[in-house]
Amino acid sequence: MVRPYVTAPVQSFGDADSWSSMLTVAPRRRSGIAGESTNDEAYGVLPGEDRLVRDIMTCEVAQADTSILIKQATTILRKHDVAILVVCRDNEPVFALTEYDVANLALACGDHHGTTPVYDLIGKRTAIRCRENAILADAIGTMVDHRVRHIPVVDAENNLVGALSLVNAVGALTPAAAAAWLAKMQPWSDKESKST
Repeated sequence: MVRPYVTAPVQSFGDADSWSSMLTVAPRRRSGIAGESTNDEAYGVLPGEDRLVRDIMTCEVAQADTSILIKQATTILRKHDVAILVVCRDNEPVFALTEYDVANLALACGDHHGTTPVYDLIGKRTAIRCRENAILADAIGTMVDHRVRHIPVVDAENNLVGALSLVNAVGALTPAAAAAWLAKMQPWSDKESKST
């Protein structure tokens, strides 16, 4: 299914075996007649989906390099008392992880001692981030399409400014828009419940 959101070009990182790509959700151009339509009409989205990511994101995040070990990621989250750790590669925010994400990744690779570098766990996934002035519809659509719960948020110069949680983003929508997104995520939830 083709989505109407605008993204920056996919960039390759490292060699072909180590990083897949980076996807940045960019701001969408407003259409329609200025002053004669609401933002949701101009963007062609449901009411509430036109809100900017910067209005919903959390600014309280920790930051670390991809070379840290799993157990260090958990320690950083606890030490800084934050819910989200933004992992950077060459000072570029590439992933946002919670303690739950870190634990799931560790279990998936069989590392019960936390000695695997975070890089080894996320190196094959598409890195997704979002501009702070993108609309929620585009950010949520990208997160659902790529099955991620958290993404780093960057400014126009790609500096880290926070992170967006899928739960917070959907919770900030109107009930009709939230119901539409939850229906799209239902197959995702069904698949996960069968695998556990």
